[in-house]
Amino acid sequence: MDIKNLNTNVSSGRAPEQLKTQEKMTGANDSNAKTSDGVADKVTLTGMLTQVRDLEQKADKVDIDNSDRIASLKASIADGSYQVNAQKVAEKLIQSDTLLSSL
Repeated sequence: MDIKNLNTNVSSGRAPEQLKTQEKMTGANDSNAKTSDGVADKVTLTGMLTQVRDLEQKADKVDIDNSDRIASLKASIADGSYQVNAQKVAEKLIQSDTLLSSL
């Protein structure tokens, strides 16, 4: 079995010929597709969009100056005294993976 193109039509479970026929029938290739009653489809993301805009505004207001910490880290890396804490790195990777998997 050739698995190179396995994911091509997995999401719909249909053969390419069926997809093309369906697109022709539904007008999926038309960027201004209208429903049977002549009204254009519309997607509204107001709740999520509002939250994202609020977070962007809050992030813009935050003023963080890490220049001293960055200079210190650069100096310790340059002189070879910087030590990586593998336990903390692993914990943060797991934490990030857990956070991203919940999205």
